[in-house]
Amino acid sequence: MTFKSFFLILQRQFTQKWGRFLLASGGIMIGVWAITLTSSLSFGLSDTIVKAINSQPAAKEFSLYKTPTNQTNFFEITEAPKFQALSLKELQSIKAKYPEIVDIVPQNTLNFNLKDKDSKIESCFQINSQLTAMALAQSKSATSDPAVIDLQALQQEVETNCKSVLVIGNVWQNFYESNKNNWYGKTDKLGRGEIATCYKCGSIDFFKQFSVNDPKELLNKEVTLEYDQTPPGYEAGTAVDVTKLQRSIPVPKLEKVTFKIVSVIDDRDTNSFGGNNTNFYVDYSYFTDGIKLSKPGIDIEKVGFIQSSVYIRSYEDLDSILAKLKADNYLALSLVQTVIAGVKTAFTVLTAVLAGFGLIAMIASIFGIINVMTISVLERKKEIGILKSLGARDGDIFRIFLFESMSLGFIGWGLGTILSLIFGGIVSLIFKLTFNSNADWKKNLESLNITEFSPSFPWWLLGGTLLLSLIFTVLSGGYPAIQAGKQNPVDVLRSE
Repeated sequence: MTFKSFFLILQRQFTQKWGRFLLASGGIMIGVWAITLTSSLSFGLSDTIVKAINSQPAAKEFSLYKTPTNQTNFFEITEAPKFQALSLKELQSIKAKYPEIVDIVPQNTLNFNLKDKDSKIESCFQINSQLTAMALAQSKSATSDPAVIDLQALQQEVETNCKSVLVIGNVWQNFYESNKNNWYGKTDKLGRGEIATCYKCGSIDFFKQFSVNDPKELLNKEVTLEYDQTPPGYEAGTAVDVTKLQRSIPVPKLEKVTFKIVSVIDDRDTNSFGGNNTNFYVDYSYFTDGIKLSKPGIDIEKVGFIQSSVYIRSYEDLDSILAKLKADNYLALSLVQTVIAGVKTAFTVLTAVLAGFGLIAMIASIFGIINVMTISVLERKKEIGILKSLGARDGDIFRIFLFESMSLGFIGWGLGTILSLIFGGIVSLIFKLTFNSNADWKKNLESLNITEFSPSFPWWLLGGTLLLSLIFTVLSGGYPAIQAGKQNPVDVLRSE
């Protein structure tokens, strides 16, 4: 039989029995719709979350370590981890070697004291030293010495008049990019004598030190801070057990430094849990000054650091730079990369579970298609007999009914795909209307680089559902088609 004959027979069946065909393909349609829509929503949400994560400055930053045994995978370390202290010189050589790297800064913390402007005490450092001495004396004394009893009053005075300013060693580009939406003042990297500050700074209420009512009014004012605790300095090249790290070292004497406020972060609309006051930035040389202050005579060239922050030009370079550092026996850990891998895994599992419900609907449709095709064979016995008497072979009859069965799968796939696209458009429209109607949502989502949401319809998803539809309908229509091809034309025409 020619292709034209196949087509004309199929066309006549659809014209006369179109309602039956639509009902028979309904199970395929529902299955395809469920699989495509849930998968596309899951893929779209996953892509949006990954895009939001990658748009953040932290996505371009990772931590750098080196182990004495040259291990390059953090999760393969089974014993108490020991890391080799890397000197500033070695860190700078790494930066010079790889053009993808913008900057490398050792991760450390530095504590300053900030004295209240209205306080009559001369120095927070001195009163803290006095407080420490009195606490020690009290622990050794069983008497009611008035000097010891005044300890509580002294503690209250410290809490009222002295604030602890915590500065974290950070890459300038990451610090600025993370805060630039609420930024005033200088945007270039800060140098000696300059400081970037928050406005409220949690419990510090930094603005109260200057009697200002607006973040911009802090610009160009000067603030004097006292060194309190500085980073520890390890000998470069030595292996340090991270379970025994010394986080900070109290300075032995009073040391003040005066900064000019050149950049201000407006944090009035942000939450500050637990009095968070880490939005300060100073040049890293103040960290090394602190180390020299706590360890007089130390040679900074011989000081090493356990952990460093590496900032790269683009997130697209992350995989390649991690591979290069691994080849050089460095251990590089990207928290963002780990989070993204977890997000993708979670959504893959979710997609599989949701798609399973659609697959159940497609499996259930097999019985409907078998029923329809069996009825079609019984109704068309005369047609089968005539076609065979005119020379049609068993294979021709088999292909006629198999194509009809496959057409049910194609119709169901087409209708299910169209429904999925329509519902996907509705979801996108709802997101757009909600996004534009709520100013707070819009601001928060834009900070994550999310301005729209659309389900994702990859070509392999559409192709996969089409293949599934055809497989199920071929399996469903195979038996009735075989039975139709085996019929004897003489017996069929005699019975008719």
